[in-house]
Amino acid sequence: MYPSGLVPTWGVTAGVNNVNANKWRKIQPADVTFFSANKVLYSYGFVTFKIHNKLLAQHLWEFNSKGETWEYIYFLDELREHDIPISLFNEIVGYSENFKVQGFSVLDEDKSDALLSYFDLESETAVQPVSEEEYRDIIESFDINILDIEGKTKSRAEQGFLRKALFGNKTIDGCGICGKEYPISFLIAAHIKKRSFCSNEEKLDYRNIVMPMCKFGCDDLFEKGYITVNEGIISVNDKTTTIPLKIYLSHIEGMHCGYWNVDTIKYFDWHRNHHSLSKV
Repeated sequence: MYPSGLVPTWGVTAGVNNVNANKWRKIQPADVTFFSANKVLYSYGFVTFKIHNKLLAQHLWEFNSKGETWEYIYFLDELREHDIPISLFNEIVGYSENFKVQGFSVLDEDKSDALLSYFDLESETAVQPVSEEEYRDIIESFDINILDIEGKTKSRAEQGFLRKALFGNKTIDGCGICGKEYPISFLIAAHIKKRSFCSNEEKLDYRNIVMPMCKFGCDDLFEKGYITVNEGIISVNDKTTTIPLKIYLSHIEGMHCGYWNVDTIKYFDWHRNHHSLSKV
């Protein structure tokens, strides 16, 4: 997860009456952490893991003047600089214009969703935990036509669940079409049968309905029907193409798809039949 060997680490003290500790307990993987100073949110990163470890905190930071250490620890990744005025932050989450952001705070779900949606923030590697029961509730209540914050939140949660089911704790995996390995940020949890045509029962078959496809061409080619899978072998359809595209297709045509099996064959067959009449 940290190829450079550097692990961005932050911690907080327990606080008066454990106020900080209680806030810390609400933190989950893939949550966004913002850092502020001088009326600006100047940096943010994504939480990967958290741990309560007083000895580690003592080793890293020793103690403050009150004899406390920052023992409620969380680790970050994908740190980025960002110049967000506090006034804009307050407007997005519904605080008063002059609200002062200070100390250690954890936003509630509605405020967090508003902020994530406004800036379109999403981790490339960390995945927020979603249980199978929560995933089922999302599928059964999700309306693709609802594009508000709630709809976007459910969509993120659905994708997060599928990516966790597909990649687990891996940071690198292979594309199910070309077989090349990439960091998972370059792989999509792609539906074999188009999601919009799936029944709820099929969407809930998450172990078989999705497979990893790379963003370097395979996902688009499969989505647009340029390639299909027949009896486990990747076939190329007769569609409008160019020389560079033909070269790319020639490299994957005839390859074996490791995700074709007795449980996924019906989805691959649907995909092949769906695109069999398209010549555009």
